Amino acid sequence: MKTWVLREYGSLALEERPAPEGSGPLLRVAASGICGSDLSVYKGSPAMRARWQPPLVLGHEIAATVEEGPPEWLGRAVAVNPVVACGRCDPCRRGLSNLCHKRTNVGFHYPGGFAQQIRLPLEQLYPLPEGLPLWKGALCEPLAVALRAVELAGALLGRRTLVVGGGAIGTLAAWLLHRAGAQVHVAERNPLRREWLSGFDFARRVRELPEGSYEVVLDCVGSAQTVELAVNVVEPGGMVVLVGLEATSAPLPVQRLVLQEVGLKGAYVFTHDDFARAVGLVAQLPDALVAVRSFSACGQTFQELLEGRLPQAKAVLVWEE
Repeated sequence: MKTWVLREYGSLALEERPAPEGSGPLLRVAASGICGSDLSVYKGSPAMRARWQPPLVLGHEIAATVEEGPPEWLGRAVAVNPVVACGRCDPCRRGLSNLCHKRTNVGFHYPGGFAQQIRLPLEQLYPLPEGLPLWKGALCEPLAVALRAVELAGALLGRRTLVVGGGAIGTLAAWLLHRAGAQVHVAERNPLRREWLSGFDFARRVRELPEGSYEVVLDCVGSAQTVELAVNVVEPGGMVVLVGLEATSAPLPVQRLVLQEVGLKGAYVFTHDDFARAVGLVAQLPDALVAVRSFSACGQTFQELLEGRLPQAKAVLVWEE
């Protein structure tokens, strides 16, 4: 099978590898999205170098078809929940599979969707809606991330909200916030992305820097600068949700947090329930949010994303027979 392998930081190579063996259904990968964490590993950011070393088969935003497995699953189009939880620890028993003490991740601990075939436990598979284009199933994972962040923000109807960062998670969060009845503003530094985002009705304002104050702020970047920005533009009694992980640490305006009773939450990936609800929503996402590319353009697409030359928030790579 064909496999794109991160041979070293900044270098992807197409290799021929044997089909995966072992337990679990065998999946034929149709599409895999490129996540911000894939880009961070690819460029060898300090936080990622501390956790992951090449060679790696990336790709955790996966849509596939079941080739081998239980008879009732054969031929099914599925989305893959890439967070493998133990199901037994205290967070798992409380429904917080995203915080499992023993969690592992497809595309990092296990080979991911940048290969034509993968094997995974059956419980990681979620049937996709009938008639959904297979490539669109790769959006279930980032949509679940955005869904969790938005729901942690609390009540949203009529609220003035700010999304910091117009990348994939920020754009999906803006779409969800709009659906929840919020007034959505987006701060995005890339002019190409700002122009593209301005063409959608879910963002009322798209600017390089925010203006005024907001009742809810989602930081989908996670740099030291954006964390400080988020806390400083939220209204007294408002809520800040930190989603992005660009920095390993950041200073906080503690005086403002305490004296203005600002709520601060972290949002990490998603639970099983979040993922299931994302599968139910994915068909409603506008197709125009995504650049769909052949896997033959894998390296080129990574570079375009890293250099800010792709206007779309998300790139999905598809395997062609």
